[in-house]
Amino acid sequence: MMKSLLHHIGDFQILEKLGRGGMSDVYLAFDEKNHRRVALKLVECGPGEDAREIVAAERLGAELQANLSAIEPRVPRIYDFGDLDDLFFINMEFVEGRDLSEIIRKGALDPTTAANVARELCSILRNAHAIALHVGGREFRAIVHGDIKPGNIRIESAGQVRVLDFGIAKGLSLTRRLTANLFGSVAYSSPERLESGRIDEMSDLWSVGVVLYEMIEGRLPYEAASTERLETIVRSHAAPRPLGNECPADLQHIVHKALACVPGRRYQTAEQLESDLRAFLAGEPTLAREESEKTRRTTPAEDERETRRSSPPVGGTEEKDRTHEESGPPAIVPLPGKVHPWIRRALKWACVGGTLLLAGVGIWQGGVYRSALQLRPDFVGARVDPDTGWTKYQEVHGRSLLGVAAYPLRAPLQNILRESSQKIVDDYRNSDQPKTREGDWIRCKRYMSRAVELDPADSRAAAMLAYADGQILRINRKDLSAVAAFQRASKYEPKWPDPYLGMARTYIYSLQDGERGTQALQHAKDLGLNFGKRELAMMGDAFRMSGLRAWDGATRLRGTDQEKELLKRADDDLKQAIQTYSQIAPWGGSTNQILATQDVLTKVEDRLKELNPPNPLFPWNWFKKLISELGSRQIPAVNGDRHVGAGGPTASQIGNRIPD
Repeated sequence: MMKSLLHHIGDFQILEKLGRGGMSDVYLAFDEKNHRRVALKLVECGPGEDAREIVAAERLGAELQANLSAIEPRVPRIYDFGDLDDLFFINMEFVEGRDLSEIIRKGALDPTTAANVARELCSILRNAHAIALHVGGREFRAIVHGDIKPGNIRIESAGQVRVLDFGIAKGLSLTRRLTANLFGSVAYSSPERLESGRIDEMSDLWSVGVVLYEMIEGRLPYEAASTERLETIVRSHAAPRPLGNECPADLQHIVHKALACVPGRRYQTAEQLESDLRAFLAGEPTLAREESEKTRRTTPAEDERETRRSSPPVGGTEEKDRTHEESGPPAIVPLPGKVHPWIRRALKWACVGGTLLLAGVGIWQGGVYRSALQLRPDFVGARVDPDTGWTKYQEVHGRSLLGVAAYPLRAPLQNILRESSQKIVDDYRNSDQPKTREGDWIRCKRYMSRAVELDPADSRAAAMLAYADGQILRINRKDLSAVAAFQRASKYEPKWPDPYLGMARTYIYSLQDGERGTQALQHAKDLGLNFGKRELAMMGDAFRMSGLRAWDGATRLRGTDQEKELLKRADDDLKQAIQTYSQIAPWGGSTNQILATQDVLTKVEDRLKELNPPNPLFPWNWFKKLISELGSRQIPAVNGDRHVGAGGPTASQIGNRIPD
């Protein structure tokens, strides 16, 4: 577990925190052994299967990046990696400069600069996609980044483009579930990746196209209110928003080809995309423009076709032959203004049949609609349980040819599903000893998945669906997946405190992370949640856990400059734990927790006294005794020449201001 109080680990002095992602933190650190500043990535080695898979993927990613950086200097070097104090670490080159995401936030880039950055990216990817190596007994024909985005691209002061975190996404692609659920950047993922979870060279090229669009426009080509809606838009193969007129036409063609809906129409290699960008920068013809013009030539405009059909044939055998070839056999093409008799008869019968069909559909729909109206009172009065209501709704909906006859039942069924799920959530939250079990959360998830199906725009239903999923994953010890599910729930409903309670319980009791557990609980409290005994017990456990870790760290760093700081933190956290436990004692064994915490606190205070002995030059004990003897006497106050007497402060009041 990483903590903000960390200042030294191994041979590294922590200078500042650079970022956080998944189960890892990245720090700017000083390598005291080699006397250089480095980027130090620390990955938590948790007990669960998910944590082990992540560490294995990080290890593989570090090996891949080390091999690639040896031949591609624009990829940061890996100095060392391995296990250190229950953490997996990667010691790598620290790249000075600014992230591309920071640059874009200040405004769009001019098209030439954007094209140059994209060209550099393609050059780096071209070398990565062409490398072949053996790592850990496995053969790789290419290294795929898999997470190209502005946050992983750094621009040095001289304008050099560097790509960070190379190789980790390739390792994670071996575990598709983790790649899709925890680490995918949906905004930069291709439709095929979102559908199958597969990461390959084409995935990187799509991401470059998105980054190029974002640099030119200052925003993403696809945007939505939630990640799930954004994924739906991208997977639908929708065309991106048109680029502005300030973007040159040749560069627009390049972006459109890079983000083409059909994979076969995109750039197939990084070299192809790099070549087109070079051509644009040199003012030469591009492959994207040639393909666009070819498409227009093979799809003539409607007015051109009308001109050819209405123009009378000109004498000459060549013209007659061309007209005959374009229009086909004259026997089946009616003259302008005339309609063949059999076509008129067909149209007539089609109209009659269509009218009869619509009448039949209307009669049938009316019958189904009346059935829905008959069921509606039971739905509105909640006289049907969620499963029965869903079955009846599906029966009516299935009989509706146009799918609208069941509409009167939709809103009341939505209320039944939400209220039943809310009862499960409330029973769990409002009881100090809840009886909610996994089966209840499975029912809640089933109800909310149906509610989302009825109304995909219902953010509350989507939040409760993700929350129920998180509880199920937490119970089954899928800790990282549970945290991700609770985070999704909080994004759907930012002002709902329950997801933060789920995160807190997972952090504290599964991931043994008291600091993040405390933060999650505090966030829930800030959102208006009144703590009960269970929440106070969690808060006490979190403080105690943090205090014990600080005490353990101080013990291991005994005699160093960091020991005293860790002792002070341990002292604060342990006292907070005792104070919190005292609010609920003796509930939940809190009395025993107080006694156990006090034992450790005594050791901490004794060690602090050793490090901070009393000052022998000033007789504090004698001074306190003197003040105590004068405690009952009053000191007269003087106001000009008059004695105020009882109006002055007592000696004991003065003594109370003297620190112990």
